[in-house]
Amino acid sequence: MRIMIVALVSLLAVVLLGCNEKPDDELAKVSISIGAKFNKVNTDFFKEYTDEESLTLFQQAIATTVKNEGVVNMASPEYDVQIVDKAGNKYGYHLWLGDKGQNSSLMHVEDTHTIYTISKEFTEKLAALVHS
Repeated sequence: MRIMIVALVSLLAVVLLGCNEKPDDELAKVSISIGAKFNKVNTDFFKEYTDEESLTLFQQAIATTVKNEGVVNMASPEYDVQIVDKAGNKYGYHLWLGDKGQNSSLMHVEDTHTIYTISKEFTEKLAALVHS
């Protein structure tokens, strides 16, 4: 019985880790647009990044987010972000960019019940990049 419970918990952990929506591969391109509506990325991009420094910044910002589950009541997205990894997989996010000294929020377009908090440090770096 104990072995079955351990096996079931292990299987559940593998399934949950497989559902992670964060890009795992190296990024190839990040595109930014003005947020239009939930559940969809506005493809009228005003900025696109393919340089290694910018891609690394976005990768680190996403990798260090803190997941916040529960009922999410957010204003319309400020920005939409489309990330394409080197394998060609596309990931869409809504971004609420905080002011200096504030955190930012990120939401996967297909999961409006979960937000991810971006640290103050990465907020400042992302704001400088987006507003440049």
